[in-house]
Amino acid sequence: MDPGKALLVVGITLIVVIGFNVMIYFSSRGDRTVNQVEMFRRAAKRIRSPWIVEDTMLEELSQATARLKEDKANQESEADTPDGTEV
Repeated sequence: MDPGKALLVVGITLIVVIGFNVMIYFSSRGDRTVNQVEMFRRAAKRIRSPWIVEDTMLEELSQATARLKEDKANQESEADTPDGTEV
């Protein structure tokens, strides 16, 4: 193989490798790394408990339903007495 072509191939390879390393360096520095770390933490938390948002919403719904049942029971007991006072 011609030494000139070999040097050209090595030179192009070095430029590509150095270019990738520079891109990796610039993409990993600054505040973007904090955002990426936070994104990975949220993803890990979501993987550990994928239904946490839905579970929280169902718990709130359950509590609201229980409060409505209590209010309805209180209103019915007040309606049973003629003057609204408890017996």
